Amino acid sequence: MTVLENVNSLVGRSAAPEYLQKLTYLCWNHHKAIKNIDTVRAYTFGSHYFVEVDIVLPANMALQEAHDIGESLQEKLELLPDIERAFVHLDYEFSHKPEHAQAHAL
Repeated sequence: MTVLENVNSLVGRSAAPEYLQKLTYLCWNHHKAIKNIDTVRAYTFGSHYFVEVDIVLPANMALQEAHDIGESLQEKLELLPDIERAFVHLDYEFSHKPEHAQAHAL
């Protein structure tokens, strides 16, 4: 019975849309240089969430500045009580196909 009661937290279930909206809002307002948010995902990891965020920064931004924005966003997300781990991916555009789509097709 314990397994059945906790199956959703064991299978990587997506967070509720309202929680994803909260994360998106937090990311969007993190730094003025963020031009777009490509992806926000949160899925269960036990009683907490793993979070993945893809943010878009200016193409000509210095690597150090981009890194610092991404790292500080990661740290901010990981301060939230429901988040076990956050992964922040940086890009300079968002009109591309998923990066690893062909690798999964093989």
